[in-house]
Amino acid sequence: MRSTLRTNRARVVSYAVMGTPHTVISEEYLPTDTADVVRTVRNSRGRSERLTVRGGEQTEESYGLTDQRAALSLRKMNSVLDINLGRRTVRVQAGAKLSEIDRRLGAHGLGLPVVGDHRDITAGGFASVGGVSTASHRYGMFIDQIVDLEYVDPDGRIGTCGRGHHTERFHRILGAGGRAGIITALTLDVVEVDKDHTMLTTDADRFLDFDSFVEHATNEITNPGSAALQVGRWVDTAPLKVARPVGTGQVTLGAVRFGQWSSLYPTAPTRGLRARREVGTRTRKSLGAIASAAGGRAGMPVRNAAAGALMFAPKVLTMRDAEYLADTVINSSERGPAYRVGVFAPLANYGSVFYGLHDLFSAHRERSGCFTVISAMTYGVRSEYLRAEAAARGLTPADYGLITFTCRLRPSALPSEQLREIVAGIDDICRSEQGLRYSV
Repeated sequence: MRSTLRTNRARVVSYAVMGTPHTVISEEYLPTDTADVVRTVRNSRGRSERLTVRGGEQTEESYGLTDQRAALSLRKMNSVLDINLGRRTVRVQAGAKLSEIDRRLGAHGLGLPVVGDHRDITAGGFASVGGVSTASHRYGMFIDQIVDLEYVDPDGRIGTCGRGHHTERFHRILGAGGRAGIITALTLDVVEVDKDHTMLTTDADRFLDFDSFVEHATNEITNPGSAALQVGRWVDTAPLKVARPVGTGQVTLGAVRFGQWSSLYPTAPTRGLRARREVGTRTRKSLGAIASAAGGRAGMPVRNAAAGALMFAPKVLTMRDAEYLADTVINSSERGPAYRVGVFAPLANYGSVFYGLHDLFSAHRERSGCFTVISAMTYGVRSEYLRAEAAARGLTPADYGLITFTCRLRPSALPSEQLREIVAGIDDICRSEQGLRYSV
């Protein structure tokens, strides 16, 4: 039988990830089904270049020996295979985008309980990194919604596993970033919801000092009440230097420290609320479009304004709007290299973890000037998968708060010695506070 595998040649380019140079991609494979994935993995075993897996947000992992790489992209494996209304499940290929799956489910009055905040995230990609969202305080992680999956292991063999069979293998593959096998298809739980017509109202609290923000976030994550979605954001900038409008030299402006906590609750739709939502949606999309076109240093104020729009969450919006709020604006405003890390902090030690991470990054910024903006995003996560993961590591199972830090780099990469020092500091915090590191 003739293979449907297609290849595209791509030039080799160099890039840096967290300060380490890498070489990418010499050849790209575009499978359309699991059989193509099997052939690609088996054929790559005898080659000198490494095979990486790419598919939307799917983590790149490799099988091979050298730095030259061939990429297996799952973007052509993007079909919704089956919607089972009786069982409330959906079966999809791994390259299917969550936004498209959700749109298809919406026609049946159903939806995914946990989606990422960007429209290009794929089912396999989200599963390979665990998957969290602003609804994780209610539904847990994306992994918690997976009934079963199909995968191809590093030897090119097809396997299946799930909650009810081969559970040890199931947990080993989930969240492994592709190291234990390439996920090719998944069956997911869905819930009854009309995301396009479920209106949410935002209860927002804003803070100018870090202590008050952390205290409020701790209380909201511990007691979320009836909130459908929840998220906290903190921004801490280094002193800004701008050119003088007249003459030479620079003016140094003060640092910016600002936080917001948003809890979103269902509300009855009215004509006035719908109109208010429409105006807000158009404004955010316009700001995002302007920010996308604003390149270079001259466009920095516009991009910063777009990022700032996320700190002022709209008062009224639909559930679908709220889930993809970041996609409307932040993709256009966040440019340039950054160091990112996430930590699941047990609620009993949530504040200690937050302070420890913030102090770690702030100290490196003050000492070396390696970071400009230090920002954090946080929300609650109540996950059976995380509880099992904690128990497997000899830790006390708990509910968690996810704390994700994004630190803008200056210059474009961290020296390897400094990177090792930062990673060691993060690991020390996790060990002392029983946290779980989450790579993002």
